[in-house]
Amino acid sequence: TFALHVSAWPPGALFKNACSVGLTGPLRIMLLGKCGAGKSSSGNTILNKMVFRSEMKLGSVTVHCEKESGVVGDIPVDVIDTPGLFERGSNNEDIIREILQRLKLQEPGPHVFAYVVPLGRLTQEDQDTHTLIEAKFGPRVWDYTIVLFTHGDRLEDNKINIITESDENLRNFIRKCSGGFHVFNNKTPEDQKQVTAFMEKIKTLVTLNEGSYYKTELYPEKERKIRERQESILKERHKEISKKEENLRECYKDEDLKKKKTNLWRQEEERARKDAEEELCSKSYIMKSILLLAVLCLLLCWDLGVAAKWLCGIGIILIVLSFKIFPIIPGKIPGLTKKKK
Repeated sequence: TFALHVSAWPPGALFKNACSVGLTGPLRIMLLGKCGAGKSSSGNTILNKMVFRSEMKLGSVTVHCEKESGVVGDIPVDVIDTPGLFERGSNNEDIIREILQRLKLQEPGPHVFAYVVPLGRLTQEDQDTHTLIEAKFGPRVWDYTIVLFTHGDRLEDNKINIITESDENLRNFIRKCSGGFHVFNNKTPEDQKQVTAFMEKIKTLVTLNEGSYYKTELYPEKERKIRERQESILKERHKEISKKEENLRECYKDEDLKKKKTNLWRQEEERARKDAEEELCSKSYIMKSILLLAVLCLLLCWDLGVAAKWLCGIGIILIVLSFKIFPIIPGKIPGLTKKKK
């Protein structure tokens, strides 16, 4: 089955069911995909208003992650637009990092990832995009994903089954995504029937995931540790950031205030992410140094008696365990204290 069917559910029952399993606040939809796939246009179609910049040109319009809110039917929705992957002249690692570090826009996490792709056969670049997303977000990302095809006008009078009857790679990818697929014609954003049908499939996906969002623990171990530390750093700096927001409110209003607060949070998130990465890198470096010293100690103690070898080995194990139990945090141990500017 490629599409999740909702016809068997009573009208409105899906979202009500999703709410009953813990969905609170707006429904958060994050748009992912290659550069030029039509993410911004799709975001505008979903919210039925021009809020994301969308232009037909070679360069990417969306540089930073952006969030806009609205009401679709009677459902409050947050749509998070993201920079396009595989943009010429840009580094994919930098783009993915930009997406991952924007905790404030996503908090506490997206309910749904809409993977946006133009109608057609999957290219090697498309498959590389899938691989990159899974590597950075984790294999569970597809449990929260619906494939959103753009350029629906190309179908003309053809049945939607044309998608599932061609290109085996495409069919396999759709099977992997728990939300199935949907098609948008962004040239006719006033046609809100396509959005209504899209939301029904999203409601079904949310219900399948018991109203849950994509949590930090679902990310790969390295990313999970960075996010956890970034979150804790932002909490530690909460009073400092709140003071800066208060100063902005005294100087700006309305749209200017919104832009200034957005820029403030971008800077704070980038700073927290950088600090989190440096801390984990320092910890990794020290652990590797300890293991190297351990090997050298064993080699030096090789000619000693059995008792000495055992004592040396036990000492090394205790040192390693101590670093596992009490993580190293730069700024709290001698030699790694950061000077305040």
